[in-house]
Amino acid sequence: MVTFEIRKITDHITEFLGRFHERMYLVKGTERAALIDAGCGFGSLKAEVDRHNELPLMVLLTHGHQDHAMGAVEFDEVWLNPEEKEVFLRHTDGPYRLLGLAISRDAKLVTPEDMLPPPDYDSFRPVRAGDVFDLGGVTLEAFACPGHSRGHLVYLDREHRILFSGDAVSRASFLLGKEAVSVEEYRDNLIRLRDQLDGKVDRILEGHGSGELPFAIFDGVIQVCQQVLDGDTDRVPYDLRGYRGFTAKKRLPHSLDREDGGFGNLIYREDKLWRRQLTP
Repeated sequence: MVTFEIRKITDHITEFLGRFHERMYLVKGTERAALIDAGCGFGSLKAEVDRHNELPLMVLLTHGHQDHAMGAVEFDEVWLNPEEKEVFLRHTDGPYRLLGLAISRDAKLVTPEDMLPPPDYDSFRPVRAGDVFDLGGVTLEAFACPGHSRGHLVYLDREHRILFSGDAVSRASFLLGKEAVSVEEYRDNLIRLRDQLDGKVDRILEGHGSGELPFAIFDGVIQVCQQVLDGDTDRVPYDLRGYRGFTAKKRLPHSLDREDGGFGNLIYREDKLWRRQLTP
């Protein structure tokens, strides 16, 4: 049986940690609740969420990757940026999902029988940057951050100054997927989002990793993006599940922390550095 680790973040936010080390966040207002991301779809996330929520619930997906979206099959009201349709449908493939299971650090705790069927994309509701969700005393606003995927959104809890970042920015931002943007575009999008959020965010709750990041992560990853474009990297080969590229800065063994003590990193492809490389 698949279990989830559960942790209370604040009086109104509960975190659920899944078997792909993905983090989902239940955000409660006085009238409604929102689940930020739905996990990998191995085991019943809904059963756990229902134990912590009595309010009408919506699911807000940051993006369409399997480890964030496949658990949405259990929920009635799910919102996803339409720009994520292609990548979402690609990630519903059963063998691909099982391959993801095989490399999970918790693979031994999960079996193929625990895999839920994929969600029906046509049942989703469209959400885009600028959309606002009033939960009653808690307002969630969507902001765009194309990078890890082209339709990636982050959500800001305005009243509590908390950002739910998904995979938009992290200690080792990942741009190897075919749906990822160029390093140049990602840098520019991070600068834009940082400026939009400046003075509005005290905490960042991420989709993986340690679970929390400082706002300074934006400056750290922006700087690394520029170093990649300038050719000033350690260029460490990276190969995972068919994704091949380079890590910009050397990491400590078994850690996302940088060897040089810097903050922020990038996993990238050299054929996707500049916008012009993506032009047909």
